Amino acid sequence: MKTLPALWGNGSGFPKMDKKCETNVLILGKTGVGKTSLFNYIFGADLLKTGAGRPVTGMGLFEETVALNENLTLHLYDSWGLEADKSQTWKSLINEALEEHNVREIKEWFHTIIYCLSAKSARVEAFDLEMIRTLAKDGNPVMVVLTHCDVMNVKSSITAMREVLCAQGNVTQQDIVEVSSHSKTLLGGKQTRPFGKEKIIHRIKVNLLGSISSKMPQLLENFGSKKIEKWHKNCSEIVEKNVRLLNPSSVKKEEKRNELFDLYAQDIFKEIESESDALFNEAYDYYNVFSDQFLGYSIIQVRKQEKLSKITHFQMKKSAKITAAVAGTIFICIPVVGLLGKYAIRERIRAYYKEGLGHNRELLYHHLEICVQILTKELNHINDELMQDEQ
Repeated sequence: MKTLPALWGNGSGFPKMDKKCETNVLILGKTGVGKTSLFNYIFGADLLKTGAGRPVTGMGLFEETVALNENLTLHLYDSWGLEADKSQTWKSLINEALEEHNVREIKEWFHTIIYCLSAKSARVEAFDLEMIRTLAKDGNPVMVVLTHCDVMNVKSSITAMREVLCAQGNVTQQDIVEVSSHSKTLLGGKQTRPFGKEKIIHRIKVNLLGSISSKMPQLLENFGSKKIEKWHKNCSEIVEKNVRLLNPSSVKKEEKRNELFDLYAQDIFKEIESESDALFNEAYDYYNVFSDQFLGYSIIQVRKQEKLSKITHFQMKKSAKITAAVAGTIFICIPVVGLLGKYAIRERIRAYYKEGLGHNRELLYHHLEICVQILTKELNHINDELMQDEQ
């Protein structure tokens, strides 16, 4: 692991953070587009050496861990050999890496994905567009960095490349950043300065929060759906197992089953609420620690008190309807003699339980929908503030 001298966070005169933060950056591009120079420019020191200790051929993503300060660690994933004649193999490798990082914990995501194109090439190839679209799946934030933008006579090329990226790569103008990673001395002695770093840093923060806003509600929905379906499956199996042919109905057993189902449903209800709170708090905490460490300040002030409010209107309806229906069935079926009558009673009871469980499953999904809506609203509220700051 490399360690950067005190240029970041508390080394820049900002308050020392109590929490540690890790961030993952995926940077891709063809050979010669200036990935290493870009990384070294963004982070303020010669952390990486072009080709140092690495083979010049091969395929794959490779991790470099860099301690930017004692509280902020960066994991850089880059590649070499990204060429159009092996596009399908590269696409498969990239998809595999994206899947590995597409998990619940924010710290495991790719927080920034940078795709580098050289302005000197004056074009965007179909291969580049395909890779960009692949990277952007599942709500991943992708920034296209145009390198070598200090070269003479590239203005018209940059304009044309921007148009293609927006129209065919689904990249926004804001996520296309023009960069020069080096200072140069021109003929006549004029000194140029590198540019683009501040814009990149800003887009990293914007895209991180945008990614959180889109992924967190989906994570909650997936979590809740699995819990609800497991609840319904388990309760249905209890009915199938316990409402037997020779003993289709017992008021005492039915009351116990109803109580069990209702308490079980209330547990699912609480788990969804708890997960919703946990996701919001994780998003809030991660973004603030990340943002404070990244150049030592947050772009916006997020209001901690705007946590998810508790939902109290939801109440599981007891299975009184099933009780009454079962009692009616027993009364009607008393004259029926033999296994056929008992079979009819059992199937009738199971049918009513199926109806009751289905009703309660709908209530749980309704509750999940409300929680997803609230989480989305709160995260979008923070995101809107950031967008206003950018404008």
